[in-house]
Amino acid sequence: MKKMFTKRRGVTIAVVAVVAVCAILFGGRFLFSQKAEALEYTEFTVTRGDITVSLSGSGTLAPVAQYEVVSLVGGEVLSDTFREGDSVEKGQLLYTFDTSEMQNSLERANLSLEKSRMNYEKVVASHSGLVVTAPIAGRVAELYVQEGDNVNTGGRVAKVVDDRKLTARIPFSEGDAAQLRAGQSVRVTVENTFEVLDGAITKVYDSSRIADGYVTVKDVDISVENPGLLSAGTFVSVEAGGLSSYEGGELKGGTEKVVTAQAGGMVEKLHVLTGENIGAGAPIAALSSDTAADSLKEGYLSLREAELSYENAAKQLADYELTAPISGSVISKSVKAGDSLETSTKTVMAVIADMSEMSFTINVDELDIAKVKAGQQAIITVDALAGQVFSGAVDNVGILGTSSNGVTTYPVKIKPDRTDGLWPGMNATATIVVDSVRDVLMIPVTAVNRGSLALVKGGTAAEEEIDQSEAPDGAVYMRVETGLNNENFIEVKGGLSEGDVVLAAAAQATALQQNTMMVMGPGMARPGMGGAGTVNVERYGGPPSGTGTGGQGGTAPSGGSRPAGGGG
Repeated sequence: MKKMFTKRRGVTIAVVAVVAVCAILFGGRFLFSQKAEALEYTEFTVTRGDITVSLSGSGTLAPVAQYEVVSLVGGEVLSDTFREGDSVEKGQLLYTFDTSEMQNSLERANLSLEKSRMNYEKVVASHSGLVVTAPIAGRVAELYVQEGDNVNTGGRVAKVVDDRKLTARIPFSEGDAAQLRAGQSVRVTVENTFEVLDGAITKVYDSSRIADGYVTVKDVDISVENPGLLSAGTFVSVEAGGLSSYEGGELKGGTEKVVTAQAGGMVEKLHVLTGENIGAGAPIAALSSDTAADSLKEGYLSLREAELSYENAAKQLADYELTAPISGSVISKSVKAGDSLETSTKTVMAVIADMSEMSFTINVDELDIAKVKAGQQAIITVDALAGQVFSGAVDNVGILGTSSNGVTTYPVKIKPDRTDGLWPGMNATATIVVDSVRDVLMIPVTAVNRGSLALVKGGTAAEEEIDQSEAPDGAVYMRVETGLNNENFIEVKGGLSEGDVVLAAAAQATALQQNTMMVMGPGMARPGMGGAGTVNVERYGGPPSGTGTGGQGGTAPSGGSRPAGGGG
């Protein structure tokens, strides 16, 4: 079996023929008398064989995954950790740059961020100050503002007094005080009203003092729950365990707070009334201020800008170490330790390729692209590896075509199943089998005329509607059912039998003979040879109009035209 490849529109036509099939190609040549004109015909015998339609094309091998290691920063390259030809793993450190200047930039960005954060916290606090709240739980003793008043930052708004529990410092004689202790219950008598309340001792002082009347006394602190009518300054006396105080004392409030505005603004609403009891954190007044809202927004924007600047500086610092983007082999290295790179220029420092997967692209004619599908098997040969055949498959069929001289081609990516021995840049050829039939009846495409008619020598006309006026003496037109065809042969599914002799116009037969001689070589074709064979042709010619399933029309060799199909 011998192969020959001819080039049409940049796509190779592969034709494989078995010598035995030549019985179809070369028969006797006869001159038939046909009314006023004489035509020369060539005989072809209907025989069995295989018909294969394939597409071939060439391209340049390249790794499927190939990445350039590009510098994103400038400066001195401090180290490199690999050599050209080394295998590297994804994430492996390749280069380091001098980071001293970038470290300074990152520190400045961090300082700016801290300042912006502090300023924003102040602005937030100021904006929160537009709602004046009670610092402690207690009674609103006084309100210093009314709704509609303007208040400056630090201005008084209200006074809150926590007088739920009142205290007093009461003297006991030194002897009686020695019998008292903290936590002991006492009875508190309010002078003027003589109301008696329960209380407790909170502290007994160790030191003594001389009271009026030259009596030695010790002070005792007591506390009493305010039923709501007592106030600071009320005079009370105390009895503890049957022991009466030497003198009475004044009640004092627990805690008193003057509430001030944390931000300036107009009093939009008062939430409390004078004398009202409120809890800690309860709102007292609401202020409004356009400038405070603007300051809050400006503070947030400044903080966010500082955050982005710091994040960008931190990201740039990471760029001072370059790592391998994929696992693979270093196929080129152009920068080494000690080199200095310009900051404004992105330099390709190395190229890494995954040599475990390669592919190449062939261009397929627009008439044939519909036959190609992803996953179809391909036979691959490489110019640099004579005698070796690689298996592969169609990986992808491109949908964006390229037009040239009125012809459109589409890219088809081919992937070899194995890559051992293959290198990027090698020229490879792929043959894709798009369709085939085996052990079928076949005749030359030129023997089928329009309307699926074949001129059969010695045949019997079976259909009255077939016009036989143009048939030469000794032959009739018969309708045939056709199937797959390539450039030269067409499958016969019905209408003819093995051994039948069909006729084709000599001019068409001569073209077929020339094509076969080019494929098989001079001296290989012999008239009258019989037997089955295989013809493997990349199809550029179509079957006659209305015949076959192999496509419509075809592509002529460079500089030619597309035939409309065979005809008789």
